[in-house]
Amino acid sequence: MQPETVRIEMLRQQIEDLREQSGDRANYIDYGKPNPAQLREAQETLKKLDVEIKAGQTELKQLLDSLRTQKPQVIEEWVKYHISLLEKVIAEPATDRDAGTRKYVAKETIKEWNNLLSGESDYVNINGHFLKAYKDHIRSFNENSQINEQISSKSGQTASGKANVKDKAWWQIWK
Repeated sequence: MQPETVRIEMLRQQIEDLREQSGDRANYIDYGKPNPAQLREAQETLKKLDVEIKAGQTELKQLLDSLRTQKPQVIEEWVKYHISLLEKVIAEPATDRDAGTRKYVAKETIKEWNNLLSGESDYVNINGHFLKAYKDHIRSFNENSQINEQISSKSGQTASGKANVKDKAWWQIWK
């Protein structure tokens, strides 16, 4: 895996974390019934988070713009990695009541990744509710991750050419 791939994913995750914190603060303001002092503190935190989110998005956009001209293969590797994992979610047989929604959200997320690849967007948010296992798996993303093995395993083989013998989905850790 290229170091730039790790860097853009870590940056995407930072933005995602900040957005989640911002959403939590906004929900607290709307539904938590804070007293005036708590409300002021939450509003200040929300403003700080918004500044950090914008700074992170600007940094990610600049990095992606640079990579699009100098090393487009990095962005392609990053997007293919995400799409390969989402395709596994879509390929899973429906076993619970949320399976249809999970597959729909996965398909929509693939569209967002394709938009990023084509330069139409610079950020993809991962739905932590319906794609929890995918999101958790992505959180293990680091410079030691084997992206090529993940991508080629979707075809039933690992990068070494050996058959993939797992009978359960990568995200079904409870089985």
